[in-house]
Amino acid sequence: MGRKHRKSQSAATPVAREATPPASQVVVPRVLTVPAHVLEALARSGPMDGVPDLRGTRLFLGGFVAFFALIAVGLATAAVLQDDWSNARGNEAILVLLGLALFGLLGGGIWYLLRQLARVREGMMLRIDAQGMRWGDPASPQAVAWREVCRARLGFHDVKTEFVSSEAIVKRLVFQQAAKGGESREIRLPLALTIDTGRVLRFRNRAALLRALLLHLATQPRPRLRFDAEVFIDAGIDPQTWEPMLAPRRWMWLSSLGGLVPVLAVIFLWPPGEHMWWMVVAIVLAMVAGAGAMGWFMHQRYPGLQGVFEFETAPGATP
Repeated sequence: MGRKHRKSQSAATPVAREATPPASQVVVPRVLTVPAHVLEALARSGPMDGVPDLRGTRLFLGGFVAFFALIAVGLATAAVLQDDWSNARGNEAILVLLGLALFGLLGGGIWYLLRQLARVREGMMLRIDAQGMRWGDPASPQAVAWREVCRARLGFHDVKTEFVSSEAIVKRLVFQQAAKGGESREIRLPLALTIDTGRVLRFRNRAALLRALLLHLATQPRPRLRFDAEVFIDAGIDPQTWEPMLAPRRWMWLSSLGGLVPVLAVIFLWPPGEHMWWMVVAIVLAMVAGAGAMGWFMHQRYPGLQGVFEFETAPGATP
């Protein structure tokens, strides 16, 4: 897609107004150039569709069905082979209720998983092309056009990753989409790019899809988007060459586990009889120390993967 066409598209779309931060809070991004051969390869690839791993999803769900069924059979067998029920005398009603509740939970879980197995063939879709991205249920997919992606009103990053334990156990990619009335809304996508793991556990070409998504975000017309460097660590992509880069993500996980050592030391070595409030304070301090040590380690090992990135295209490259 040429520059002239991209500019005409961006002019026709309302873009959310940007809040200008005070000069003391401005973070100067590091500007990187997207290699021309990377953009040419992206343009040649054309539209990219997610390839769902239906077989792996069926095996995953079927494994849980077999696991729950094995528990139910094991409990039923143990109840039948029980010779002496003398300890249960007087508590028969309670045991019956507990047994029914347990078998109800197991049966409900098996029924739900069998329903999910029947829906696997429906799949989930993900399509990335030069105009935008569509994902989710094929009957009513969500969509975002690249020309609608805008800067965040607050903060230093327009594209970042976040971890919300109450919503998911995986990190999410977050960026902004311009909406009506000059407002914007957040687009949150799991880094695995699967919205419903019961219908699609994973996409076989997930790495290529995530790379294409980040490339389209990185080559938007001005204003350029600001990327948190951690996005590329989590995605396993080198922001300079756009080649796979898995080592930093592994080291981040290892350093995160290492950062828990001070917390575990406080828990296991806390002197008996000391007030619990002091233990809470010590744990908080240990968490801060562990996080600081993790950040220092990553900075020392990968000094180029820190801060904020912006991208520009090489002269003559096709954006």
